[in-house]
Amino acid sequence: PIHNHFYIQTMYILSGSFECYEFDPQTDRQSKSCIAGAGDTVVVPSLQPHGMRNLSTTETATFLCCICNVYEKESL
Repeated sequence: PIHNHFYIQTMYILSGSFECYEFDPQTDRQSKSCIAGAGDTVVVPSLQPHGMRNLSTTETATFLCCICNVYEKESL
């Protein structure tokens, strides 16, 4: 589903293929899309509405999602 978040999101595609969507924040209409496969990196800016879907109906697709700590009071 379309969503956004405060942090910048970086996804490294491990397997399979995804169609990645970007949406206009004013209208929620799709403004861009791209295909990302194993070895590709997808970067989503802070607060950018986005979504993605696995292109295969029979095979799994996986990605590693990397985000930074965006809350000052959280620590390890």
